[in-house]
Formats: sequence, structure tokens, C-alpha cells
Amino acid sequence: MSSKLIELGTVREHLADGMSLALGGQSINMNPVELVKETIRAAPGDLELIASPVGGFAADLLIGAGAVKSLEFAQMGLWEFGLAPNMRRLAQEGRLNLKEHT
Repeated sequence: MSSKLIELGTVREHLADGMSLALGGQSINMNPVELVKETIRAAPGDLELIASPVGGFAADLLIGAGAVKSLEFAQMGLWEFGLAPNMRRLAQEGRLNLKEHT
């Protein structure tokens, strides 16, 4: 069986507009920030983002970069720092489709 692991530098080769992307992590810690930075550099658009188990800092960065059209989540926030600001702003402006699972 071949490995499904890829080098961080090759992330851009695997991204396309409109694809679904799942991010793990928590609100503030255990966020795949380097993966999100590479994704933002690749500049895909209309991503369907799935945040599991909790969406937080890294997911909010991706949303703030304008790459996400929909967000599927159970919880999205930054713990004691409040709601994820980019998610809230885009949701209030009607520019982010939310699929909430609580």
C-alpha cells in the first residue's frame, strides 16, 4: 500500500478550485497553520471547508483569505478570545455558507 503522506512543499499540486478540504485541530492549538499557509499561497477558490473536531485559528485564516465558500462545522471559535472573526464577518455579510452540526 502506498503512503498517502505528501511533503508540505507539494501541497499546491493537490489543490483545485471548488474542492473539499478537511482541517483538524482545535480552537487555538494543534492547528495545521503551515498547511493553511501553503493553501493560501496556492490561491484556490470556492473551497468547501470541513472543520473537525473544532474549527479555529487555521480555518479562520483560510476563510479570511477568501478561499472558502462553505464551512461545515460543529464548533468554530477561538476559546476565550471569542468567535472566529473572519468566519463571523463573512457569514454576516452572506458570503459564507454555513453547515452547522451541533
